[in-house]
Amino acid sequence: MSVPRPSAEELTEDEIPVSAMHEGGPSARVTVAALMSGPLITIAPDAELWQARAMMQSHGVHHLLLRDRGKIVGIVSDRDIAHRLSHARGDVASRHEEEAMHRRVFQVASYDIASIDVGATIEDAAALILERSVSALPVTDGARGYVGIVTTRDLLRGLLACVLPASETTSAA
Repeated sequence: MSVPRPSAEELTEDEIPVSAMHEGGPSARVTVAALMSGPLITIAPDAELWQARAMMQSHGVHHLLLRDRGKIVGIVSDRDIAHRLSHARGDVASRHEEEAMHRRVFQVASYDIASIDVGATIEDAAALILERSVSALPVTDGARGYVGIVTTRDLLRGLLACVLPASETTSAA
């Protein structure tokens, strides 16, 4: 039995489809478009880490894309920034953190960007995240380029929605 796939416009954040068993599995009909967030937040590669951290906090995100001369060239996460900070305690840590926060974003960013098509399934996205050991995938839409981002948290929420009854899904989020 084949279940028709809903279009991205038919889904809202609160209406992620619940399990519908068919030949592709319960989540095969849920696309990345249903889970991704956007618009993308970008930063210049020469911005300082403190600026990236402040931008992440003000927008409530954990990833920024690096935009250089109109093109997306890399991605930086809050974890990339945290790895640059000292785990030491006391004044030494404060001075080290201060110095580290003035480093440039391009020094900690990743440039081999793993991305996924807006029409891909959440199973495809989960497999790619595991394969590439990343925590987020920028989402592409053909000629429009990057249109959003899907994170491991987004995928977990989507996968749970596929296997739990609707009442359990809302209480799990």
